[in-house]
Amino acid sequence: MKLLIATSLLALTSIASADISVVDNDQTIEVDCAKDNQVSVVGNHATITLTGTCAKVSISGNQATLMGAATTVWIAGNQNTAVLSAVDTLTVAGNENTVSYKGPVVAKTTKIKNPGNKNTITKQK
Repeated sequence: MKLLIATSLLALTSIASADISVVDNDQTIEVDCAKDNQVSVVGNHATITLTGTCAKVSISGNQATLMGAATTVWIAGNQNTAVLSAVDTLTVAGNENTVSYKGPVVAKTTKIKNPGNKNTITKQK
């Protein structure tokens, strides 16, 4: 019985989704969030398009463009643009970023933190 439980747990952990890391500059990437639900953008001038809803997207690079939906989006880089169809938690710690969003993924409202400077965050109609 213990072997069956251990084998079942091992099988479940091997199904865990992969992550995408964009470390090079000037990259254009399309991410299928059903396969890769966490995205990290370190490179500059990246263009990221999400299909489906990712769990977490973090941008620490500069002048990136993000389009799509994610439960959590964290932007620490500067002069980035994000057009989000849905987001539950949005943190914009970088400077001079422009973010627009339509509403939450599953939460009642989108939680926004904006400790950065000169960021523009707007809710689309």
